[in-house]
Amino acid sequence: MIKINHLDHLVLTVKNIDATVEFYTQILGMEKEVFKGSRIALKYGNQKINLHELGKEFEPKAFNVKEGSADLCFIVDTPVKEVKEFLESKNIEIIEGIVPRTGARGPIESVYIRDPDMNLIELSNY
Repeated sequence: MIKINHLDHLVLTVKNIDATVEFYTQILGMEKEVFKGSRIALKYGNQKINLHELGKEFEPKAFNVKEGSADLCFIVDTPVKEVKEFLESKNIEIIEGIVPRTGARGPIESVYIRDPDMNLIELSNY
């Protein structure tokens, strides 16, 4: 049997890499990384999100690539109340929250927003 340790990275297929980078760096505090010459990733903690542009994906790729199909939960260091206030100050629409949910390690409090491709983004504290 295989024993998984942790998630290293995931791939998001997006319509516009520049708009995605701006949102994830300016709103969510991630860092842009250029690798292998021209590939783009968003780094946070010890993980990253690799970006594929819709219609120009790198091989191999997911079977059914589509923008806006991800539902991602990020645990944030900032208190979720402050996260909500910050998002509101940036005119980011709050989809839901602050609401109780269940994370991988137990109860969390979450705020939900959408990124430029309409992926659902959950920002949470334990």
